[in-house]
Amino acid sequence: MQIHTTSGFVCEINEKKAKDWRFAKALADCDSGDNSRILKGATFAIPFLLEDNEQKLMDHISEDGIADSEKMMDEFNEIVAQIGQETKKSEPSQE
Repeated sequence: MQIHTTSGFVCEINEKKAKDWRFAKALADCDSGDNSRILKGATFAIPFLLEDNEQKLMDHISEDGIADSEKMMDEFNEIVAQIGQETKKSEPSQE
């Protein structure tokens, strides 16, 4: 699936990885409210999902060679939201 963030970052996400149990566990960590678990979940999920595009994302958000962690989390949250929308579109209707 192709992802487009509002900042202009574009990448392909493997749909199978978006449905992987390890990714689901990482998302649970990200939603925990515990900063150390959030960081643990994000630092697993970002390279897991983005694969070779992780560096592309860091370059995209970097200013003066610094990849701001808040910008990275904003991009990650937007990517996850889009994955959720795309996954819902691809599910068969329950009607």
